[in-house]
Amino acid sequence: MPPEEVVTCAKEAPPYNELSDNEKQYALFTDGSCRIVGKHRRWKAAVWSPTRQVAEATEGEGESSQFAEVKAIQLALDIAE
Repeated sequence: MPPEEVVTCAKEAPPYNELSDNEKQYALFTDGSCRIVGKHRRWKAAVWSPTRQVAEATEGEGESSQFAEVKAIQLALDIAE
């Protein structure tokens, strides 16, 4: 992107079924959530690639659902490498 071009608004990606076969091979889906078990918060994060059939998940204690969402993105970036 040229330095003089300013992004004022991000565009939503097209639905998965409208992607080309080449684009589908790079598609990754992420999710993260948190729940309270007794007096403890437990979180879980996951990433899924439908074309490569790759799934990865991690979990822990003491964080929020926002933390879990970011952790899922981190997992996706690790897979994308």
